[in-house]
Amino acid sequence: MRLKKPSTDNAEAEQQPILTVSNLSKVFRVRNAVTKKRLEFKPVDDVSFSMKRGSTLAIVGESGSGKSTTARMVLRLDDPTSGSIDFQGTAIASLSGRELKKLRKRVQPIFQDPYSSLNPMASIGEVLQEPLKIHGIGNRISREAKARELLDMVSLDQSMFDRYSSELSGGQRQRVAIARSLALNPELIICDEPVSALDVLVQAQILDLLAKLQDEFNLSYLFISHDLAVVRMIADEVLVMRRGKVVERGLTEELFNDPKEAYSRELLGAMSGTRGATAELGVG
Repeated sequence: MRLKKPSTDNAEAEQQPILTVSNLSKVFRVRNAVTKKRLEFKPVDDVSFSMKRGSTLAIVGESGSGKSTTARMVLRLDDPTSGSIDFQGTAIASLSGRELKKLRKRVQPIFQDPYSSLNPMASIGEVLQEPLKIHGIGNRISREAKARELLDMVSLDQSMFDRYSSELSGGQRQRVAIARSLALNPELIICDEPVSALDVLVQAQILDLLAKLQDEFNLSYLFISHDLAVVRMIADEVLVMRRGKVVERGLTEELFNDPKEAYSRELLGAMSGTRGATAELGVG
């Protein structure tokens, strides 16, 4: 069971956005502990964007900008209050039950913390087979073969199969998390701060792996990050968010070299260590 690139026979289909988000908003209603009044908090406010198949769109912004909440709604971990999310012609905001389960095969996450995203009670082989079991794919023999193939894809030794996450380094754990995200042959992967818990050298290795897998399988990445050095290395386009709204969007090098909006310029200037981290990662 090898991963395959989506067919490119239909050139018109290839030109269509893989993901289109339109006027997306999320409202949380909370009660003030002192006044008891109900208040509204809107972490995502009328956000719209689209992304091309096989590309990486990064969403950046300071803490509380709404970037992770946007990602969670695309994953359907949170339901939008209003707006639409279109994935390959399917309006996913209204999906439920069997249809939502089908979506999960095509859109997969890689989360921030490799220390908490893997089940410590399961072996790595079991972790990699879990998505296949959930979706009723294959039998014991074929699932084990697939798990071993996934280890190869992320350059992990086969000896990892029977080991546990507590025995692995942070970089090895994140490789396992990436391998698990590939188990169902997804088309879109939501990467929510996938290297922020790793040191700079390991970050570069993981980003190189993500780029290699993208080229090989025509994957699309929605990449959430606060680290501009990482974004500059991985992204084709960048979406800047502030207080739930989109401030600016542009091609990565254009935005880094000539940001149009004052907030984008502030963000680029305020990220402490960006210049040094960029140099360490080999980005000019």
